[in-house]
Amino acid sequence: MRHSVFGRKFSRTKNERRRLLQGLVRDLLIHGTIKTTLPKAKAAQPMIEKLITKAKKGSRASRNQIEKVLASKDIENALLADAKTRFATRGSGFTRIIHLGKRRGDSTEEVLFQLVDAVSAGSRERVKVEVVKPPVKKEVKKEISAKKMKTPRKPKTRK
Repeated sequence: MRHSVFGRKFSRTKNERRRLLQGLVRDLLIHGTIKTTLPKAKAAQPMIEKLITKAKKGSRASRNQIEKVLASKDIENALLADAKTRFATRGSGFTRIIHLGKRRGDSTEEVLFQLVDAVSAGSRERVKVEVVKPPVKKEVKKEISAKKMKTPRKPKTRK
């Protein structure tokens, strides 16, 4: 029995589950509409609703909590700007789940998870977020591979 058990596990560890939901929330804020499975959408829905409510408040504490979840300043700023214009008249119910039917491969229920004012993915302007990745130092990789090549391997002996 599942008495007093909260949330879905998705056969993942705590950190994997947290990152999955953060990714869904980020994609929803960037694109306005995403196609996902029903359990994932139901798990991410309260998270996005709370983030939008905090963004409408706009206090420093709310900003810190939003930053903790989104982990991206660009998306955070876009959410804070949108919350005061797009969602100003709404008290709650910022997202909707539209059932699409079962997926052919594994018969999983698929849905469109979207922000309420986003009628379709093509009609709404997408939030332009450029993710800047730090450059990878190639010299470090070469040094590591050179070290691996220099160390001689000991032959395995059986007793």
